Amino acid sequence: MKSGASGEQRTTRKITLAVLRQMRLEQRPIAMLTCYDFPTAQILADAGVPLLLVGDSAATTVLGEKSTVHATMDFMLTITRAVRKGAPGVFLLADMPFGSYPTVETAVENARRFLSEAGADAVKMECDRRQEPMIAAMSAAGIPVCAHLGLLPQHVAQEGSYRYRGRTQEEADRLVADGVALVKAGAVLILLEAVPDTVSRRMVEAVDCPVLGCGAGPSCHGHVVVLHDMLGLSSQTPRFVERLADLPSVISQAARTWVSTVENREYPAARHQYPIK
Repeated sequence: MKSGASGEQRTTRKITLAVLRQMRLEQRPIAMLTCYDFPTAQILADAGVPLLLVGDSAATTVLGEKSTVHATMDFMLTITRAVRKGAPGVFLLADMPFGSYPTVETAVENARRFLSEAGADAVKMECDRRQEPMIAAMSAAGIPVCAHLGLLPQHVAQEGSYRYRGRTQEEADRLVADGVALVKAGAVLILLEAVPDTVSRRMVEAVDCPVLGCGAGPSCHGHVVVLHDMLGLSSQTPRFVERLADLPSVISQAARTWVSTVENREYPAARHQYPIK
């Protein structure tokens, strides 16, 4: 057992899909955050976060790109492997990046790499019912898949905007039908992004797997936000994100102190120097 930041005892057991399913059955909410590097993974795992997502949002939060489509397979594999090293006990979900699943065969091979090379427990792919054959093939190959429905950032150029989905009865019906079909095909998790809680509630009632929400209302079994949004590191944050820290101020103050100590010749002090024999 390990003590978390709040002082409570947190288990060090491996979080598996079976654990997430049990949490769903027991109606225990699943807390989930994005993560992109080794030291942050260590901190989040020690804090008791059971599920980490290595999201293609790293393209915007880490690389400064305008869109998630700039995340490549090599980049995603590298940072997924780093997060796994830092958090060996969490359930690790890795994003299939833009262009990594154009065909069934390519999807299976790239998904396999996330599990065998990077240590992910499952992959997440933005999809609708058109990807049903891919999910079926990945499931047949033993690869757990999370179906990402609702707002699909990789498809914004095609959709035309970042507006929330499920705005009409027709859209809501289609989302729920897609979720049911994809779970039937083999998806083990569903992630709903930017949809009304009405849609989430219907999805929860329609499928027998954990439903995770990203701005999808309280009915979901678990919730995820982008870590950088939560810590105040993003210039703009979605309406569903609660900013819980002002990390830029902490970093800025430390940097200002460093500049001051160097300019005032307070660093390096004697304790920072190596002696000569």
